[in-house]
Amino acid sequence: MEKLNKFINKTKKSYKSLPDKKQYIEVFTAALTVPVLLTVIIINLNNLRSTSKPTQVTPVPVQDRQIIVNYPTASANTIVTQPPSGACKQGIGPISIDYPNENEIITDNPVQIDINYIRGDYCAVVWSYRINDGKFSGYDDKSIALYNPPQGTIRFQLKVKSIVTGEEKILTRVFMYKGAFDTSPTASSSAN
Repeated sequence: MEKLNKFINKTKKSYKSLPDKKQYIEVFTAALTVPVLLTVIIINLNNLRSTSKPTQVTPVPVQDRQIIVNYPTASANTIVTQPPSGACKQGIGPISIDYPNENEIITDNPVQIDINYIRGDYCAVVWSYRINDGKFSGYDDKSIALYNPPQGTIRFQLKVKSIVTGEEKILTRVFMYKGAFDTSPTASSSAN
């Protein structure tokens, strides 16, 4: 028991004398921070030197070639020829809605919207559509089929957008739908 009391008293005494030894502890910790700071500075300088060296980039030769894309539309196959990049006219080329005609009565389900786009020398475009002032669909360049549209007057809007310039053009077509509601629509070949 005497040894335990002696140990406790010695620990109390050393604990009480810690404030007198504070300056030694501070010198020791300050001495340890100097190598750490030097290491951090050297690593940062090496990183700056390695990133400031210009890297040699060899340009990849661009091959001029025409890409032909075939996809079915409502009336026939359309061939869209894509000219080499940088060689196209900026803007939207001639585009129109060929079917259905204005104020035409349609009974077919689905209603195939025939978009006539002659690209020619113009840069590529994509389109989005909506019916009866609803939400616009996502942009695409595929044919459009409306499954089970609402009965009555349909206001179809086609928003055409140039991929290069971002220029937009909206085409509107109003027609009447008086067809039957199809409960089992099947996927078209363009959806597969």
